[in-house]
Formats: sequence, C-alpha cells, structure tokens
Amino acid sequence: MIEILLLIIISIFWAMNMGASGLAVSFAPSVGSNIIKKNRAVVLFTIFVLIGALLVGGRVAKTLSSKIIAPELITQPVVLVILFSACIALFLANVLKIPQSTSIIIISSFVGAGLYFKSLNFSLIRYLIFVWVGVSLLSYFLTYFIARKIYPPRQKNLRFYEKFFCHEAKLKKWTLFTDFYSAFGIGTNNVANVVGPLMAANIVSPRPGFLIFSLLFGLGGLILGKGVLNTVSKEIVPLGTISASIVSMVVSTFIITCSVLGLPAPYVQFSSLSILAIHTAKEEKNHSQTLVHPITKKILKVWMLTPVLSIIICYSMLLLLGVKK
Repeated sequence: MIEILLLIIISIFWAMNMGASGLAVSFAPSVGSNIIKKNRAVVLFTIFVLIGALLVGGRVAKTLSSKIIAPELITQPVVLVILFSACIALFLANVLKIPQSTSIIIISSFVGAGLYFKSLNFSLIRYLIFVWVGVSLLSYFLTYFIARKIYPPRQKNLRFYEKFFCHEAKLKKWTLFTDFYSAFGIGTNNVANVVGPLMAANIVSPRPGFLIFSLLFGLGGLILGKGVLNTVSKEIVPLGTISASIVSMVVSTFIITCSVLGLPAPYVQFSSLSILAIHTAKEEKNHSQTLVHPITKKILKVWMLTPVLSIIICYSMLLLLGVKK
C-alpha cells in the first residue's frame, strides 16, 4: 500500500514538472508576443497534449513498458526506484541550470534497472542513441538551412518579408499553429515517460493513464508553469517569435515522427541544437565557432553526465534495497 502511495506521489510530481516545462517550451512564442493570455495557453496546452497522447503516445509507452527490459522484472518497487532515480537526475540537471530531456533520463533509469537484472535490450539502446544523435544533428542543420533563407534580410528574401512579416494576422495564426503543434508533439512522447513505467507495473492501462496524466501535465502548467512561462517568454524575445516558431516546427515534426515509430525522443536536446542553429545563422558564424562555444561545451558535458548519474542512482538503489534478481 505504501509503495503504491509513493508511486502515485512521485508520478504526479514527475508529470506536473514535465507539464510545467512543456507549457513553457510550447507556448512561450504566443504568450511572449501577447497573442494569448497565460490561462488560455494552459487550457489549449492541456487539450493538445491530451490529443497527442491518446492518438500516438501508446507506441512510446509500449516501448518503455516492455522493450527495454523483460516486463516480468518490472514490479512496483522497481518502477518506484526508476521514477525516483529519474527525479533525482532531473533535479541535478536543474541545479546545474542545463535543460535535460526527461526521455533520456527515464530511459537511463531503465538502463540502470536492466543492468542490475542483467536483462537489457542493448540493441534497442544502441539504436535509440543512434537516432537521438542523428536527429539532433538533423534538427541543427535543417533549422540552420531554414534560418539562412530568412536571416539576414536581403534582396532575395525581401518579398517573403513583405508577404509574411508585414501581415500581423498571418503572423499570429502561424505562431498559434506552431504552439498547438508543439503541445501535440509533447503529448505524443512525453506523457509516455510517466505512463510507460506505470503500465509496466500494471498500475494503469494506456487510455486512462494518458487521460489522467495529460490532465496532470495541464495542472503542472497551471500551478508550476506560469513562472517558467514568464521567464521563457522573456528569453524568447531575443530569439524572436518567428525563430521560436521555426524551432517548434522542426523539433515537433521530428518528435512526432519518433513517436509514430514508438521511440522515446529528447525534445530538449533537439530544441537546444535547433536554437544553437538559429544563433549561428543570425550571427553569421561558422559551425566550428558554435561547437567550441563555452555554453555548447557545458551543455554537452551535462547531457553526458546526467544519464550516467541516472543509471548509477537506479542501479545503486536497487542494490541497497536488495531487490531480488
């Protein structure tokens, strides 16, 4: 009974935190541009997350619940350790002020459990790493290619500026559309990060799980996300509404594609590299300058460190608790 209560508490905490960051990532452009108010953004965010989760999220949840380690090994105590380890790793990343993907952290916790039980699907993990690295690079170069077509303003793209940037109504519709699309993408992948482990322990079934935790994503956005949304919307101003919308479109398209294939995908990693591409294009720098930038180096170090920490924490906790192999 205590285990189930702890699982519920940690799952709610995990979902609400993902909802807070998800709201900030997806609706910062429209809120930052004063197109919609924060309360309406929360409602729309919840709706599109729920639609994404119900339509596509089941494939990602199935991967998490049964394809990384043998399903019969994933008991309630094991899921409790997996989620708790993920929360600690995410907390450490937040302390270091480097955004980290909940998908990578939860997968790393599963890897820690798989190593403990000597039952890990190494081929799937290798494939996921290959996809994550490949799509991260694609996010960077595709965003850079699009951004170079727009920035800086010049004779070749003057007509585009006249048709698009000078029409406020079109600009608002485009910004809203990309925000809805981004929230939908988050729903297709991130809600499974909490539903998948609970499915594995037979605590929830897919549809009720997606319904409950999508609403908790929205609640997290309402209670915890408004402050984060304020911060991110202010930070998005130097990036620019159009640039932020380009990032949303590119990243969300890749996230949805991964979700359709049943692959957990790191939204944060894809979007971070996409933002770096915008910076490279706007500043007219070469790619090597971006790569050796101190912030880029710090981001890459933390991205490698937190998954390892998540693996170690999960493995060590299972060992200390003496969970039967």
